[in-house]
Order: sequence, then structure tokens, then C-alpha cells
Amino acid sequence: MNWFIAFIPALGWGIMPLIAQMTKGNPKEQLTGTTISALFFAVLLYYFYPTPIELVPFIISFVSGILWAIGQLLQFQSFQMISVPKAIPIICGLQLTGTTLFAAIVFNEWQGKSDLIFGSFALLCILIGIFLLNFQEKQENSSRGLSFHLFLVLFLSALALTSYVIINQFFGISGYEVVLPQALGMFCSSLIINFFSKTKLRMQKVNLNFLTGLSWSIANLSLFIANGTLGVAKSFPLSQVSIIIATLGGIIIFKEKKKHREWVAVTVGILSVMAGVCMIGFIKDI
Repeated sequence: MNWFIAFIPALGWGIMPLIAQMTKGNPKEQLTGTTISALFFAVLLYYFYPTPIELVPFIISFVSGILWAIGQLLQFQSFQMISVPKAIPIICGLQLTGTTLFAAIVFNEWQGKSDLIFGSFALLCILIGIFLLNFQEKQENSSRGLSFHLFLVLFLSALALTSYVIINQFFGISGYEVVLPQALGMFCSSLIINFFSKTKLRMQKVNLNFLTGLSWSIANLSLFIANGTLGVAKSFPLSQVSIIIATLGGIIIFKEKKKHREWVAVTVGILSVMAGVCMIGFIKDI
């Protein structure tokens, strides 16, 4: 059951960016629709599974929601700058590195030299896989590498999304008690962002992103349940199988053309990511 719960975030987060891009909304419309849906899901969940609301956990989870909103808005913006299959591996790679290392070092979830060596090698496999998933053959008249602005957007997105996962675990808050205050933080952040925005929302595009929010909400709840049972250093890397779903889904749905060597790199990258995830999962008995 723990394995099953740990892989639900991978499915939800893998599908989420694909749904968001298919709506053809701008980043603020995507964020607003997602947060409205997430808040509705949280209220419904609280109605059926009410949890005590305490001040400190509420504030921490609310801040977690703010961090998520910032990171997700930047991620949606990166999808406008480069495609989903190119942006997701970079953001998830940075996010995975920060979250896993923080959990292993600060939370002491990797104990002993063997865990450290095995875990580091597993993380290296995942990062190599992410690099291969984003491999592109050089083409004439094409810009090389990432611009500073694009890299900054990707880095800040990964930093905020890493913090949103870590902050709850750092204060020992997990499961159902996270969901409602976190969703309120997300929704309030989207309201503030839209208040200072000069562009008006197209409600049709916002409504289309309700499904984006539902996909995220199910994945997010599953992650915080898994964090409480498996630990961040194990559950979060497992959730990053979403990289594979988002990358392959983006290539197929948005019809990105790949050359033979690029398909080979994608295939090897998938195998490398899966190998790393499995190794991290077996560091300790689940």
C-alpha cells in the first residue's frame, strides 16, 4: 500500500502540466483555476475527514501554500518560454536534488555510510537520466543553452517548490491537516497575484484548469501521506517518476519531433531515472 500511495503523486504531477498546457491559458489563468479547484477539494476533504485546526500547523501549511503558488506560477511561465518536456526535467531535477539531500542530511533519513553511498549513486542516476531526457542534438541557427532569465525562472521555481515540501516535514506536519490551510495559502496567493496583474482573467480558461487542480490535489495529498509513512528522502524521489510521464506525454501530445539519437537518450534517461528511484526506495525496508 505504501508503494501505491508513493506513486500516486507521480501520476498526478505527471499529468498536471500536460492538462494545464492543453487548456492554452496564460500562467495566471492556469494558477487561478488550479488553486480554486485545490481549495474546493480541500474543503470537501475537510468536510468528510475533519482534522483539528491548530495555530502553528495552520500557519506553516498556509506558508507552504504561498511557496507552492510562487513556484507553480514560475513553472507555468517556463512552459510559455520552453516546452513542457524541456522545462519539467530541469525543474524536477533541481527540486529532487534539494529535497532529497535536505531530507537525508537534516532529517537524518540516510543513516550510515552505506545509505549515503547508495543514495548518492541513486541520485546521480536520476540526475543523469534527467539530463538525457532533455538531450537535444545541436542544430544550425539555434540558440545554445539557457538564457540567464530562463534559468533564473526555472531555478526559483524549483527552489519554491522544494521549500513547499520541506517546510511541513521540518515542523512535523503531514497528512490531512496540511491540505486545507495549504489550499487557502495557494488561493490567497493567486488572488494577490491577480490583483496586481494588468491583464484580465478569461474565466473559460480558468474553468478549464479546474481539472489541473484536481490532478495536483490528489497527488499532493498522497505525497504528504507518504511523507509521514516513508519519509521525504524516499517518498519524494518516488513521486518524481512524474518526470517520465510529463516528458513522454509532452512529446506525444504536443507532437515534438525527435531524432533517432534523441529518442535513444530519452529511453536511456527513463531507465536511468527508474533505476535511481528504485535504489532510493530500497535504501530501507518499506
